[in-house]
Amino acid sequence: MLMTEHLERGKEILKILINNGCEAYLIGEAVCNTILNLPFQEVEVTTSATPDMVKGIFNEHKVEDEADGYVRLYYLGYQFLIGTFKKGIKYRDNRRPLRIHYSKSLHDDLSTRDYTINAIAMSPAGKLTDAYRGFEDIQRKKIKTIGNPKVRFVEEPLRMLVALRFVSELGFKIENRTFRAMKRKGKLLAKLEVGAMLKELKRILHGKYFKKALKLIVESGIFKRIPILKHEFKRLYNRYRAESVDTFLACSFVKAGSFHEEWAEISSDPERLFEVVKLALRKPKGNFSPQELFFNGLELCIEANQVNRLLKKSRKREKQIRKAFTMLPIQSLDQLTFSENDLRFLTRGYDTFNNQIFETMLLKVLNKELQNNYHDLKDYVVSSLQGYYGESFVVDTNVEGETYEEASQEIEAGIEESQTYRIPEVRPAATNPVYYNEYAESPKPNNKYEDLEEKIRKLERQNLEMKLDRDVDNLVVQNLEMLKDMNYIDGPEKIMLSRELKEVYRDLITKVDPKLRTLKNNKERNDSKYEKED
Repeated sequence: MLMTEHLERGKEILKILINNGCEAYLIGEAVCNTILNLPFQEVEVTTSATPDMVKGIFNEHKVEDEADGYVRLYYLGYQFLIGTFKKGIKYRDNRRPLRIHYSKSLHDDLSTRDYTINAIAMSPAGKLTDAYRGFEDIQRKKIKTIGNPKVRFVEEPLRMLVALRFVSELGFKIENRTFRAMKRKGKLLAKLEVGAMLKELKRILHGKYFKKALKLIVESGIFKRIPILKHEFKRLYNRYRAESVDTFLACSFVKAGSFHEEWAEISSDPERLFEVVKLALRKPKGNFSPQELFFNGLELCIEANQVNRLLKKSRKREKQIRKAFTMLPIQSLDQLTFSENDLRFLTRGYDTFNNQIFETMLLKVLNKELQNNYHDLKDYVVSSLQGYYGESFVVDTNVEGETYEEASQEIEAGIEESQTYRIPEVRPAATNPVYYNEYAESPKPNNKYEDLEEKIRKLERQNLEMKLDRDVDNLVVQNLEMLKDMNYIDGPEKIMLSRELKEVYRDLITKVDPKLRTLKNNKERNDSKYEKED
């Protein structure tokens, strides 16, 4: 349905150009695939109108310059490539036109095109102009150049990949004379930039008849002219098995020894592809540690092992990897009984080392050095806090531990008047340790509703504090990573700078966000209170 509407919009464009005194036709892939009753990706228009005339006629629509003699029109939600009739194009450097001569004749333009099946013009009424018997070649499933194939490939080497794309998507055969010219002129592809080949190679790799195209890529020798990917074309040719495009690319990158971002544009998910390649390069034998299994996930580890297995660097270890993953104490963060929220709730403002403590705790759980038990993990966290801040950093152990989620649920459900809401406090102690308990010291409300309202206000402040802490932590981490990448900081400097950045960002955010200004005032009052007590 969308393809039909795209084509109909294209015919509307033809009529608009014709009504403005121009000659115009649909041409190229859309016409060929319409004859074959197949979907298409591009609708191309060829016209006697120059690019400037097209911009003037469609001045109410977005029009962008494309290659020489072409513009791209965005019309009612669809894109169209519009080219001006040409004749006698002369090329330099194998790709760039030295001189373009515009023409008023459709037949002049048809003579400059690459393949017969790509040179059928369609009028708004659906009438075909077929000067080079392209319709007959479509019926015979033949790919044949217009004119001398050697000349066509010297003019534009990319046309060899276009022929292979027709093979991969349509299952057509390349005419013998054209294929012989591809063998002789394939070396010209080595002069093309990666970006120029990406679009055609992506379509070749995704084609329904890729296996058929692969045979011609290798037998013509063209695979040798495609850097990074050439070894994988040959590997698949020698022992073909269907595999995803991302697996093909991952094998290519691992074989080359590094990730190649310019080629990754072919992938449907470049970020995931990067993770697979990185893991496959780091663990060629597939012997993943508990940390690697947990942080990368089961499927990513299996895929990385598959890549190395295809490259004969590892044996198949899928069964062992699955078993090792099921043996992990936890398989996701939400299975950890002591969460990051619990840690923030416990420290409440003193969170400089929260990330280090939480990450170390997680690793110890994964390595089975700590049981995934709330009280055991809380004891470890308290011990770590005192290790970072010193013994003067006192945790109120007189109250029973309560998680952030439990406190929230308690308030939402309502609290009986006889219950006392107690939150574990963390405060730097004076010379003689003092246990701070703001809730116990404050006068008890007269009724349960006032009690509930007071607790809700306190929890709202805690939520704002946690949001502020998260935002500050994210900003600090980003800045520290940038400075580390630039080799400005390392080791102890990172910890010292982290404290300073937290203060700067906290001060900045609480100034600009009205909702958070109360936190700044509360912090200043608390700091003043501690100074007096000291």
